[in-house]
Amino acid sequence: MVAQRTPNVGGRLAIVVLAVAALLALFAGFAVTFVFHFPPTLTAQSTAVGSGVTIHLETVAAISNAIAFPRPQDPHQDWVSYLPTTVLKVPANSVVTISIDQEDGASGLRNAYWAKAQGIIGGTFHMSYFDDTGAPQVGDFSFIDPTTLAHSFAIPDLGVFVPLQGIADAAPAGSHNEITFSFKTGKAGIFRWQCFVPCGAGSIYGNGNAMSSFGYMQGMLVVQ
Repeated sequence: MVAQRTPNVGGRLAIVVLAVAALLALFAGFAVTFVFHFPPTLTAQSTAVGSGVTIHLETVAAISNAIAFPRPQDPHQDWVSYLPTTVLKVPANSVVTISIDQEDGASGLRNAYWAKAQGIIGGTFHMSYFDDTGAPQVGDFSFIDPTTLAHSFAIPDLGVFVPLQGIADAAPAGSHNEITFSFKTGKAGIFRWQCFVPCGAGSIYGNGNAMSSFGYMQGMLVVQ
């Protein structure tokens, strides 16, 4: 006669309890990290003339290299990022003008469709930059060679997309491209914005770390 084993219910229950506790601890750690590292809000400033508002941003190859908006306490000093923050607050039914100091080199787009400006007033953005010879240039553009893009500023739900040209190899050290564009907001809401250029160095296909983390290459446009 074969003896039947009594199921070790207590041991199995202990394993389940430990597993649940571990999951809860991980969730709590994520929640605390998210709360305490949630990006601050940058409120748009009124323009000197007219009723619009302005926002000044900086894009960098590494946070440690920031010029306009250093962030020395950030835990990822080697990550590419938009600075000073990625939570932008603007008024509803208004004209928003964004000026970006673009300080990173070219990464290039995989989809040339995103190299064309969309959803901005006049269909063009203003850019001062250095060409392949290192000479300063200024002009208005609606399209950029997709291989020369460093980043992009896109608000998909508003149809806004602006390509940001990378710094030319011949550009003076410490220089930046300045890109300025305007768009209109409508009713109040919260809209996601992001970069579509895969620029997360050291990650699979460039879409990891900074690209997939809130507060670096993606954020929120809070329209009130």
